[in-house]
Amino acid sequence: MEKIRLGIIGIGNMGSGHAWSVYGGKCPDMVLAAVADINPDRLTWAKESFNESVACFDNAEAMLDSGLIDACLIAVPHYDHPKYAIECIKRGIHV
Repeated sequence: MEKIRLGIIGIGNMGSGHAWSVYGGKCPDMVLAAVADINPDRLTWAKESFNESVACFDNAEAMLDSGLIDACLIAVPHYDHPKYAIECIKRGIHV
């Protein structure tokens, strides 16, 4: 079975915790493939924390359009969850 390629929108407190779980192997059926955040400092952190196999995007839509992910975890303020969930569904990406 191929591993599920996970993308994470929002790599702040919650997103980074989930990213470490996947990247660290706690979810053996998944691989952390990409992250997206609008905060340049968080992207710098992600680039320093994960190897180059994890793509970093400065906007969620670019990550969703990249073809790099099969599923997406949304870790942004709650009021933005529906917006990003709809964008994932439009593209056939599991949420």
